[in-house]
Amino acid sequence: MIKSKYLLYVFKTSHNTPIQYWYETDKRYFKSTKPPKNILDKTNLQCDGLIPDQIISNPWSHWESNDIQKIMTSSGVCINYLKSTDSDLIQKHEDLKLLELYSDLVVNFDISRSFGFNTVKKWHKRAFESIYPFAGELRTVEMSKGDKQEAWTWRLEFLQGVPALNTLIKEVSKKQYEDIESITADLSRLLSEFLFIHPFREGNGRISRLLGDIILAKNGFPMIGLNLKSGDNYIQKVHEGYHCNYAPLQQLLIDKIEEEIRNG
Repeated sequence: MIKSKYLLYVFKTSHNTPIQYWYETDKRYFKSTKPPKNILDKTNLQCDGLIPDQIISNPWSHWESNDIQKIMTSSGVCINYLKSTDSDLIQKHEDLKLLELYSDLVVNFDISRSFGFNTVKKWHKRAFESIYPFAGELRTVEMSKGDKQEAWTWRLEFLQGVPALNTLIKEVSKKQYEDIESITADLSRLLSEFLFIHPFREGNGRISRLLGDIILAKNGFPMIGLNLKSGDNYIQKVHEGYHCNYAPLQQLLIDKIEEEIRNG
């Protein structure tokens, strides 16, 4: 086995188990020097008794960069502490960690006080620091989703809106709302602005919905973030908000809140 302070190697197996890639490294390594790609090129053929035809080359690329956020597979899976390129597995762990954060905030977060974007950054770090080496940090890369006809790119200059987003979060979090119309009017704008800026490399949707739920809880309304799903055309309504048309998303929020109240 190769010996190095920053040991990092990868392989995957297909022996009656889901295919996964693996690597080993000191987590602090991601924060300092660029990845030692020369170590990756030295395939270890004796990992846990694997034979050569079970070992497949490193799936992540862009190792020449000092920016850990650029290291990803051709299918868009970021380097992660789960040691996996299985997006379903990664999303499952994201959901579990988010639920842990929900549980903690419900008990320990002082919802009587206003807060800003720095608090949201701390939530992101707490939720995803066991999954991604860039948890709690602003994204450093452009991101795109969708097919050619409906592709959307979150450009780096969008991050210039973070100070305004911080102001908006503080304004909304210090208000006291008594009716669904007024709180959903502000929340639809807040969620749309947050997702337009897309401040983080991963987890923006989950954290934005958590943010919305905290605002709802502060004002005695039921949390609905975990009930916002693609089947409700949620993404399309958010995209309408990108163009300052907040009404479709607001109506969805109203419907979900009223549904929770009826079922409660």
